[in-house]
Amino acid sequence: MRISYTFRHMESSNGLKEHTANKLERISRFEDREMSVHVTFDTEKYKKLVEFQVNGAHGTFVCTEKKDDMYEAIDLAIDKLDRQLSRDKSKRKNHHKH
Repeated sequence: MRISYTFRHMESSNGLKEHTANKLERISRFEDREMSVHVTFDTEKYKKLVEFQVNGAHGTFVCTEKKDDMYEAIDLAIDKLDRQLSRDKSKRKNHHKH
C-alpha cells in the first residue's frame, strides 16, 4: 500500500502519519493488488478535517470526516472507508454467483 500525505494549514506530524498508517493496515484485506491512498489533513478554525482517497483495482473511494480531534476524525473516517470497501467487495463476490 502506497500512502501519501498532504497537510494544509498545519505542520506535518509523524504521530499522525504513524497512527494513520496503522489504521490503514486493516483495509488492505479488501484488495489483492496494491492500493494507493492519499490522505489530506486540514484545519478549519476549530475543526479538524481528514480526507482519504483510495485508488484500487476496482475503483476510487473517497471518505471525509470533520471533528474537534484529529485522531477521532481519522478513526471515524477509517470506519467509513472500511464499510465502503466491504460493501464493494461483497457486491463483486456475490455478483458472480448468478
